Amino acid sequence: MKKIAIYSLAALSLGLVSCENFLTEEPSTEQSNEITLSDYEGLNKATLGVYAPLYSGSWYGAGFVLSCELRSGNARRASLLSSGRYTTEYSWTYSDAATSGLWSYAYYTIAAANNVINNLEGKETADVSTQDLNNLKAECLFLRALSHFDMLRTYAQPYTYQPNGLGVPVILVSEIGTPARNTVAEGFNQVVADLTEAESIIAADYVRSGVTDVYFTVTKEAIQALLSRVYLYMGEWQKCADYATKVINSGKFSMFTAEEFGNPDTWGVNTATEGKEIIFEVFGSTKSDYNPYWEEISDMVDPEGYADVAASQDLIGLYAAGDVRGLLFQGYEGYSYQWTLKYPGKETSRPTTNNIPVLRLSEMYLNRAEAIVRGASVSGVTAAADLKVITSNRGAADVTASLSNVLLERRKELAFEGHYIYDLARTGNSVVRTDYDGAEATRNVDFPSYRWALPIPRHEVDCNPNMVQNEGY
Repeated sequence: MKKIAIYSLAALSLGLVSCENFLTEEPSTEQSNEITLSDYEGLNKATLGVYAPLYSGSWYGAGFVLSCELRSGNARRASLLSSGRYTTEYSWTYSDAATSGLWSYAYYTIAAANNVINNLEGKETADVSTQDLNNLKAECLFLRALSHFDMLRTYAQPYTYQPNGLGVPVILVSEIGTPARNTVAEGFNQVVADLTEAESIIAADYVRSGVTDVYFTVTKEAIQALLSRVYLYMGEWQKCADYATKVINSGKFSMFTAEEFGNPDTWGVNTATEGKEIIFEVFGSTKSDYNPYWEEISDMVDPEGYADVAASQDLIGLYAAGDVRGLLFQGYEGYSYQWTLKYPGKETSRPTTNNIPVLRLSEMYLNRAEAIVRGASVSGVTAAADLKVITSNRGAADVTASLSNVLLERRKELAFEGHYIYDLARTGNSVVRTDYDGAEATRNVDFPSYRWALPIPRHEVDCNPNMVQNEGY
C-alpha cells in the first residue's frame, strides 16, 4: 500500500510542474487515489509517504545541504576520484539546464500533502476521531510548508530584500494546471498559515507510531521550531523568539554535551530513542525509493567515497583550540583536505544511510539570541545567556552578545547542515572565499545579485506558459 500511495500521488504532482503528456495512465494493478484516500488507513499510509522525497539526492539526501555549504564558502570541491560532481554549485555557474533539482521533488511532496489535506473531511468513524484526522493534516501542513519554504530559499530572492519579488507557485490543490509564480511575501504568508494551523490542531503529545525514527515525523515542537526559523527569515524578531522559547521550554530536548557533539557516533546513531538536540531530521534508508545510493550525502563527504565536498580552510580556521566543533573534521592520508564527520552513516558497507538533522535545539537558542539582539524581549532571558548555552557545551570561550558574534556562532554551530548561504542572503551579506579554486569570476559573490535566486528548471519554463524565469538566466 505504501508504494502505491507514493507512486500514485507523485504521478499526479507531475501535472503541476511538467508538461501534461508526461502523465502516464495508472496501471490496472495500482490503486487509484480515490480508493487510497477513502479511509483512515489509506490516508495514514499516504501521509507517511509524503515524507519520502525529503531523502532524495536533490534535497536533504545530499544536494540541498551540500550546495549551501559549497556556495557559501564553508565547503570546497575536493574529489579524490575526479567525479566532477558539484562543480556547478561550487562555482555558481548555474543555468536553466543546470540548476537545483529541488523543484520537482518539492512539488511531488506538496502534491502528495495536498491530496491528504483535501481528502480528510468526513472520514471520522467509531474508531477514528477528528483528532486522529487533524494529526494527519498537521503532518501534511508541516511538510507542505517546509517544501514551499525550501523552494522560496532556493529560487527566490530573500524576503528581507524583495518581499514583493517573484517567489514560487503556491499550490494548495493537486490538479493539472499552469500556475504562475506568487510573490515571495505570498509564499511566506502561506508557509506561516500552514504552520500556525498545524500547531493549532495537532495533539500536544502526538508522536507517529510504527516508524523507525520518530524524529523523522512531525510533532508540535517541530512545527514550532520551523515557525521560529521562518519568522527569523522574515525579520519578525519577537515571533521568532517566542516560538524558539516554546521549543526550549517544552523540556523535551537537551543540548549535546561537548563529548557528544565532538563524537561522530552521536551523528551516526539511530536517534529513535536518543534524540536529545534533534527536533526533526530526515531518516535515510536503503529501503527508500528516494535513496541517492552512491550520491548520498555520506559518500559525498567520505574520503573513501566520492569525497567531492570537503570543508574549506575558511571554515576550519574559525574553531579555536578546545572547541569540539573543530573535531568533526577528518583528513585522509596523502591529502590536505578535511571532510565533515556529521554524516558518518549507520552502516559499515556503502551506500551508507543517515539521520540528517533539519531542526536542532541549538538553532533555537541561536534564533532567540539573534532575535533579542535585534530587539525582541523574553522575560528572564538574555542573548548572552543563550550564546553561553552554545559555547559552554562546545568547549568554546564565551562571547559577547553582538549581532556579528551571533552570526559567527551560527556559522560554526550549524556548519554542513545547510544554513550559512541562507543566513548570508537574509542578512544581505556577500560571499567571500579565500580557500577556493573554482571559477575566479565567482570566487566572491556580491549581495545583492541576480545569482541569489537560482534559475527555474528549463522544462518547467518550456511547459508552463505562465512561468517567468529568474532574472539573469
